Amino acid sequence: MVSSTKANNIKPITTQVSSLLERSGIPPSLRPAVLTAIRAYGLTWSITTVPGVIGIFIKALLQMSRRLANSSSALTASAPLRKALTRDLPRILGNSFSRNGFPFLVAGAFTGHHFLTFLLQHHLVQRKHNINIRRKTAIFLTAAASMWAVRRAFPNTKTLDFTFFALVRALDVMAHRAYDSPMIKKKVPSWMLEYGSVGVFTIACTEIMFTWFYQPELLPRSYSLWITKMSEMDDRLLKALRAIRNKEWIYGKDTGMENLLGDYALELGLPKEMGNPMTGRIPCQLVHQGQNYGCEVYSMNRFIKGFIKIFPLYFTVHFTPHLLFRAARLMQNPGTTLLHILKASTRSSAFLASFITIIWYSICLTRTRIGHQLLNINQTRLDDTLGPLIGCMLCGLSLLIESRHRRGEMALYVVPRALYSLTEKLLGPYQKGRWWESMVAEGAETLLFAGSVTILLDTMFKNKSNVRSSVRGLLTWILKSELPAEEEKGGSEVTKQNELNGHISA
Repeated sequence: MVSSTKANNIKPITTQVSSLLERSGIPPSLRPAVLTAIRAYGLTWSITTVPGVIGIFIKALLQMSRRLANSSSALTASAPLRKALTRDLPRILGNSFSRNGFPFLVAGAFTGHHFLTFLLQHHLVQRKHNINIRRKTAIFLTAAASMWAVRRAFPNTKTLDFTFFALVRALDVMAHRAYDSPMIKKKVPSWMLEYGSVGVFTIACTEIMFTWFYQPELLPRSYSLWITKMSEMDDRLLKALRAIRNKEWIYGKDTGMENLLGDYALELGLPKEMGNPMTGRIPCQLVHQGQNYGCEVYSMNRFIKGFIKIFPLYFTVHFTPHLLFRAARLMQNPGTTLLHILKASTRSSAFLASFITIIWYSICLTRTRIGHQLLNINQTRLDDTLGPLIGCMLCGLSLLIESRHRRGEMALYVVPRALYSLTEKLLGPYQKGRWWESMVAEGAETLLFAGSVTILLDTMFKNKSNVRSSVRGLLTWILKSELPAEEEKGGSEVTKQNELNGHISA
C-alpha cells in the first residue's frame, strides 16, 4: 500500500518533467542525460548544503531554549531564530550556488559524454563523415574538462577529498573484478579475501590516527575535529605529546613548558608537579583525567562512555532505511524489526567503543605497563613514537566486531582520509612555491578524477554488480533514465534498502 502510494505520487512528477523536456525542443537522445544532470546536481547540492542549513537551525533552537530557561521574553528568545532566517540562511543558500562547484562537477562528469558525442556526430563534422567516439573515451574527456572548468569557475572549492573518494571507489571496483577471477581465488588464501578489508582498514587507521596525534593539520579539518571530539582528550595533553616529539618538552630539563600540564593538573585537583617535565614522566593519572583506578578501569570507562555517546547515532543510521523503504514491514512486524535494528546498532556502537578503548589501552600498556615497568624503555621514545604508534596499529582490529558488509564500507570510508594525509606528508616537504608545482598537481588530480569516474560509470553501464552497494544505490538513482529498468520489483526494493543502509552506515 505504501509503495503504491509513493509510485502514484512520483508518477505525475515524472510525467510533467518528461512533458517539459519534449516542449523544450531538446533532442530525444539527450533527454535522459538532462534528467541525469538534474538528479546529479540536486543530490550533490543537497549533500553539500542541507547539513549546513540544519546546523544553523539546531544552533538557533538551542540558543532559544537556553534563553527561555533563563526567563527571557519570547521576543528576546526568538532573536537567534530570526538571525538564522534573515542572515545565516540566505548566506548559506547564496554560497551554495555561487561558491559551491561540486554540483557542477558531478553533473558535468556524469553527463558530459552524452553532449560531447551528440556534438561530434551532429554539428562539428560534415554529414558524410560521422565521428564515433568510444563511451569510455568520452567520459574521460568530459570528466577531465569538468574538473578543469570547476577549478577555474569555483577556485575556493576543495576537490582533492572528492577525487580520493572517486579513486578509492574505482579501486574497489577493480578489486571486485579481481575477486571474481578464478585465478585470484585459486592463488590467494581464502582468509586474505575474507579479512582483506580489516587489513586495509587497519593500515588506513594507523596513518590517520598517528597523523592526528602529531600532525593533525595534514588531515581534513572537519575530520580532525571529529576525531578530537570523540577522543575527549584535553588539548593540552595533545600539545604535550607533540612537544615531546618536537624536542620542545624534554624530561628532566626546564624548557619553559611546565605550565602546560601543570595548570591542567591543578584543574583536575592534582599537584602541579605532576605536569612538570622536571619531575619525570607524565603520570597515568594525568592522562586518565584525574582518575586513579588504573589503566584497565579507565579503559573500560572509555568503552562505556563511547558506547553511550555513539549509540543514538548508530540507531538512527540503522533505523532510517527501514523507515524510508520498509515502513510496511516495520508496521507489520515491529517487534522483530526493532530487535534487528537494536542488534545492528549495538554491534556498530560496540565497534566504535572498542576502537576508542583499544587505542587508549594500547598506549597505556606500551608507555607504562610494558615499556616503562617491564622493559624500562626510554620514556621519551615511548611517548614520541612507540605508544601512540602501537595504539594506532591495533585500534583497527575493532572492525572484526562488524559484519562483513560493514567492514568493507568502513574500510572505504577511511582510505580517502589516509590518502589525503599521506599525500600531504610525502609531497609537502617538496613544495617550494615553484611556478610549475600547481600545474603538475592540478594535472595529476584531473587525470586521477577522470580515470576514476570513467571506471565507475563504465562499470555501472556494463556490470553494476561490481560497484559496492552504497555507491551503486546512489548511482542507480542518478542514472536511472539511462540504465535498464529492474526486472523484479520486489528484489529492487530489497536491494534499494540494503544500498541505502550501506551508504548511510559509512
